[in-house]
Amino acid sequence: MTTITFDEVALLQNTTVTNQFAAFGVRFSPLMYYSPQIGSGLPNIDGNDIGNFPGPLLPHTVTLEFTSLQSAAAFALVSNASSYTFTALLGGSTVDSFSASVGSSSPDNFYGFSGVLFDSIKLTSNDSDYFLIDNVQLGGNVSAVPEPSTWAMLILGFAGVGYMAYRRRRPAALAVT
Repeated sequence: MTTITFDEVALLQNTTVTNQFAAFGVRFSPLMYYSPQIGSGLPNIDGNDIGNFPGPLLPHTVTLEFTSLQSAAAFALVSNASSYTFTALLGGSTVDSFSASVGSSSPDNFYGFSGVLFDSIKLTSNDSDYFLIDNVQLGGNVSAVPEPSTWAMLILGFAGVGYMAYRRRRPAALAVT
């Protein structure tokens, strides 16, 4: 499992965060800002993190886009008591979704998905609020799934190798003259 704590790259406070953490496995949509919270007292939010302020206080949607397919990912999220919708996407299509109330005091503030393949998570605030994200956990990197034609060629190749090995091990027939 890889955990991104936002201490990996030093940025100035309120820097817009998009591709700065791509080398660690994740990119972010605009309207995400670097926000040091040393000693914030918020559960699972400590050190550097990202959030939506000093951005506008509106209902909003942000996206965590992963640099490889994932089968499990989660992140700590705190907010000023708002309803959120979390959507796992694969190639822009929804593969799973849920809604939850998010506050600032629950120690059980990790949200994410597991058991499905996805390449991004869309986080939608249903209210006007501020939020912080920290400790992005990537636990299920998945290599690309081969196409059916690739599987067919692989199976045919193995069958051919097996047949050749079988022919070489067959005893030679005695020649009678």
